[in-house]
Amino acid sequence: MLTWNTDRFDALQRIRSDLEQSEYRPLYAHYISYLDLRQRGLRKQSFVSLETFVSHVATDPFEVRLSICRHLVSAIEGYWSDWPASDNWQLPDQIGRRLIDPVWREWREREPTNPEAWVYYFGSVPGEPSGREIAFLLAPTGPRYQYAFLSELGHKLNYELHELDHIERILCEASYFGELTASVSAVAGAMGENITPEAAEIVTRLTELAVIYRNHDRTSGTLLHMLRSFGRHDLVELFVLPARRWFRVLPEPVR
Repeated sequence: MLTWNTDRFDALQRIRSDLEQSEYRPLYAHYISYLDLRQRGLRKQSFVSLETFVSHVATDPFEVRLSICRHLVSAIEGYWSDWPASDNWQLPDQIGRRLIDPVWREWREREPTNPEAWVYYFGSVPGEPSGREIAFLLAPTGPRYQYAFLSELGHKLNYELHELDHIERILCEASYFGELTASVSAVAGAMGENITPEAAEIVTRLTELAVIYRNHDRTSGTLLHMLRSFGRHDLVELFVLPARRWFRVLPEPVR
């Protein structure tokens, strides 16, 4: 019995069950076979079934490919542990590279003002503006887009902060840290009463830290030394909570 990655194996089984019971079962027959084989640990054989599914869809007209890809994503995204980032067991590289990524890139070209075309990571190219930020700017009152952008910002901020207590500085420059913090404040403001008290407190502390960092004179000592001299141990230990803990009411499809 497979005991490692239990949650991911369970997700494969549940998705397979959902699709088998849906009216779209014939359409997803080879993808369902992929899920079944992957769940049983037959990785090589599973990719053969996945390749058959991709090959059958990849040559369809754009509108058909987009409809199938969007339906598939909507059927499985509730099982992603870090939405809107997909799970690479459910959507391995070959289905992304050959089907979903090209479809999403073309969708963004055709409908550049549709936030749904931007909120996922599909088709992203390194160096391009954040799709999550674009989605939020297009629809700032949408909880899905608030959540997605917050999740991305939280990962970035925690990375920049994680060495503060060891190397005595924030990893990025003060200007970039200020930009990240300003973005968090913008999302928090758009959330209104849906933000939790503990998340609102984080916004306050991030803003305070950004101001201190911007005004920090490196000739007077390290940033860590300055924070401790101010008695701000809370800022030294600051951790941006996961996006799910920012919302009183979570958006779909977050569970």
